[in-house]
This record gives sequence, C-alpha cells and structure tokens, in this order.
Amino acid sequence: MTASSNNSLIERTEVWRGKKKIMARGLVELTKVKERYDSILDANGPIIIMNNDFVVNAYVDIRKRGCKLRIITEITMDNLSYSKELAKYAELRHLDGVKGNLGIVDGMSYGAAATSEEKLFPTQYIYSTVKSFVEQQQYFFDMLWKRSIPSELKIQELEEGVEPEVIETIRDPIEIRKIGDTLIGSAKEEILILYSTARAFYRQDKIGRIDALIRALIHNPDLKLKILTPIIDNLNKHSLQKLNAVKEHNQNRSGKRIDIRQIEPTMQTRVTVLIIDRKYALIIELKDDEKDESSRAIGLATYSNSGPTVLSYASIFESLWMQTELYRRIKEANSQLEVHDRLQREFINIAAHELRNPIQPILSLSEIVRNSEVGQENRDLLDVVVRNAKKLRQLTEDVLDVTRIESNSLQLNKEEIDIENLVLHVLRDYQVSTRDRLKLGLVHDDDDNEGDTGNNPVKSGRVIADRYRIQQVLSNLISNAVKYTSEGGTISVIVKRNDLQTSIDKTVTIRVKDTGSGIDPNLTPRLFSKFATSNKITGMGLGLYISKSIVEAHGGDIWAENNGQDEVGSTFSFTLPLK
Repeated sequence: MTASSNNSLIERTEVWRGKKKIMARGLVELTKVKERYDSILDANGPIIIMNNDFVVNAYVDIRKRGCKLRIITEITMDNLSYSKELAKYAELRHLDGVKGNLGIVDGMSYGAAATSEEKLFPTQYIYSTVKSFVEQQQYFFDMLWKRSIPSELKIQELEEGVEPEVIETIRDPIEIRKIGDTLIGSAKEEILILYSTARAFYRQDKIGRIDALIRALIHNPDLKLKILTPIIDNLNKHSLQKLNAVKEHNQNRSGKRIDIRQIEPTMQTRVTVLIIDRKYALIIELKDDEKDESSRAIGLATYSNSGPTVLSYASIFESLWMQTELYRRIKEANSQLEVHDRLQREFINIAAHELRNPIQPILSLSEIVRNSEVGQENRDLLDVVVRNAKKLRQLTEDVLDVTRIESNSLQLNKEEIDIENLVLHVLRDYQVSTRDRLKLGLVHDDDDNEGDTGNNPVKSGRVIADRYRIQQVLSNLISNAVKYTSEGGTISVIVKRNDLQTSIDKTVTIRVKDTGSGIDPNLTPRLFSKFATSNKITGMGLGLYISKSIVEAHGGDIWAENNGQDEVGSTFSFTLPLK
C-alpha cells in the first residue's frame, strides 16, 4: 500500500480474493459512483452479470442517480440474449476479441479480473486508486470505446446472419499474402484480378499465387477467373503457359473459364486488386516495381468485405475489362483501315501516274496542231482540247500531291530564293491572262495604291524554301482569287517582313487580297480541308489543302478571312521563316 502526500485520496493497490469478498467490495464501489462507471467485459461477462441480481440492481441504481454506465464487450451468439438484456441498463458497445474484465469509477479507482470462465464469478480481483495507473486504464478504455460499435448494430448482424462489414489496413507482407491465399481458397463463383504491372504478375507467380489459382480452378468446376494485366512476353511467358494449359484442358467443360486480357501502358494502375465473388476485396499498393521479392515491392494493403467498397472496385475492374476489349477492336479496325488506306493510296498513285503519261502528249500535240491550224473554227475547238487537257494535268498533279502528303512522302528541295521575285514571276502569268478584266499587282505593305504593277522595290528579304512548291501555293491562292473576283476587280499580293527587334521568330507574310465575293461562312471551318469547295465554282477543292500542307512543311502558317466591313472580298495569308 502506498500513500501520496499531495493528494487527500489515499493511493493504494489491493488484491481481493474469494467470490464473496469480491462481490461485497465490488458492490460498495458501485454505490460510490457519482458521474460515470466504465467497464470492459469479455464474452462471458454479460452472462455472469445478468445472472447476478445484486449487480443488476446496482446498475439500475447507478442509472437512477443520473450517472453514466458504459460497457464494452464482445457480443456473440452465445451471449446474445444476455447482451440484449444488459443493453437495457447500460450504453453497450461491441468490440471483437475483448479479453479480461475491468471497471473504472469516476476516473478515480480501478478494478480488474482476469479472463473469466463461463458462468463463473472471478475469484481474484485487483483494485487500485493509484492516480497514474487509473488514468492509464481510463485512456485505454476511451481508446477502445472509440473503436467499438453500438451493440444494436452487432445484435442486428447476428440475428439477421449478416457478416459484419470490415475495412482493414494491413502492413505486414506475410499477413497480406496469407489473406490473399485464404481469399482465393474460399472463392466459389468468380475471381477477378487486376495486376498493376507485368512484374507484379511475375512476382505473384514466383510466390506460388498462380499455382494457387490453378488449384482453386481444378477444385471448383464452377469457378471463373478473369485477369487484367500488362504483359511482357519474356517476363510473363511461364505464368501464361500454365494458365493457358489449364484453359485448353478445360475449354470444353461448361462453367469453368479462364480469361486473360492485356492492359495497355496507358491503363496501368499502381495497385493490384483481388476481388472474390464480388464480396471480398484485397487492394495491394505497389511501392517499388524494381524489386524481385514481393515482400519488398508492395506497400500497404486494404482488405474489405464492405458491399459498396467491393462493388466499386468490381465496377472499376469491369470498366477496364470493357475498355481493353474496345481497345482491341479499335486496334484491329485501325489496322484494317491502315491497310485499306495504303491500298487506296497506292491505287490513286498508280492511277494518277497512268493518267499523267497520256496527258502530256495530248497537250503537246494539240498545241502543235492548233498553232499550225489556219481555220479559226478549228483553232477554237483545239483551244477547248488544250484547256481541258491542262485542267486534267493539274488535277492529276493535285491527286499525286495529296497522296504524297497523306503518306508523309512530300519532299522539299529547299534553296535560297527572293520572295518578291517569285511573287512577280507568278503574277506575270496571271497579268497576261486577266489583262482585260482584272487588275493584279504586287504592293508593299505601306503602299496605299493596291493596283501597283510591281515597279516599286519591296525589301522583304530572302527565304530558304522549295521554289516550285511556294510557286504552287501562290498560284493556288491567286487562281482562287481570280475565280471569285468579278470583272473590274482588284487582286493585290502584299509582302511584309516581320523582323522587329522584339520578335523571336523572323518571318515574311504574303497576303493575297481580292475584291471578290468573299468566303462563304458555311465553308470557313473546313476551308483548308480536302474537297472543300463552293457550289458556285467547280473543282475538286484540293488546292487549299495542298497549300496548307506545303506551308506547314516549311514551318509557316496559313489562314484566311473576309475583308473589313467597309471592304468586299477576302484575304488569304501565309508566312515563311526568313533566312
């Protein structure tokens, strides 16, 4: 016995022996309760308490005095009826695996007995008022109180035969492995497994998990197995061979099925998920995929039989399962499309080349005959032949260019060129053919006279580009402007340097501005796409698509817009990097 000089309450620790003494002293302690009495009972405790009228009456008296009575015990089928009765007198909670018995009066005194035997009152009891010891036991009780569940929930589970829901975190790799093996061995209908990586799949085979799955399948003819996993051929070959051997052996037996699907790298996760019968789930974190030992590669694991939790993981698994099938079908369809597209390009390429061969002789001989023909009527007829032969030649070249663009075989023969000279060269051809109805010219960005014929020098610099291809772009843009501009209109080609000191990328901008009908708003979104053409003008609609591809291949940009509200027509612009 010890005494504290700093406390009026004498601190002592005693051992009570004998059922009568323990009963008498214990009842006295219960009469001292002023605020609360906290107690922990093992599974036999409710039976012993409810078979003792003196203790029951003491509990009733505690409640009558307005004091709190809190009890933690393990509620089982054996003590269910007693626990229901005990819950009438105390605030009762359930906790799995409670051992020992204790009681704390107002946080001032503490009593404890060892684990009791069924229906037998304890014969030894420790009693203490040592403050530090009592506070320690009170802390222990409060901690368990927070972890316990209300008795009515546990009673409902037992009466309705419902398995208690659990979400448990496991850190020990050995324990994680044991739980996984137990779950697989208990499977009755279905096993779903999502492996985080190909190495995780390999490690599971290494610890015997694949063999455990095979044993479960052999033992239960109705069991189905679905596996989602990334696969590395040389790493997972052995595992797949074993599973496929079982699959082939049982392929004609109804009910037994093994299905393995590969996850693409973009669909990989950082957890391995094991789902059994959609009732139990084990989720294992991946800590270090480079480790060969499973115990060193994994982190925490979470085990749960909570319906919403397990079904959520099952839903995720099924979503990934369907995505892999969809991805496989898309991949097959894409492969077929690639073959079809390749064959189509080859056909178009061959057809265009075959068309090109006879066109040039027709054009050349027609021009010779036309130039030698003296009759105007025959000359007019030959003009029609020449004009249409040129259109057919241009169409053939456009089709060949589209084929090159889409097969990424468009080649550029770059050289240093003066952009103004190139513009003037292209303009001269159109100035001759449109002299009587349109006004065409090259102008400086600062000139107001947009009908200038190009006599003013323009200092826009030199570019490194494919002369023929840039000439092709200019011809396409000017040709379109000519088509859409009525007689008496103006077409201006404007060249401007963009080489301010603040600019990082120094470029030259070429704009083809016309006073024509403008861009159809319905055509704007697909203006630079294949076959984009207006109903007003005939043509295949390939020129702008080809021009865009050529400009972008040079590292430039191309765009188009209608002129301002006070102006008619449109402007097509593109940029090229300066030398």
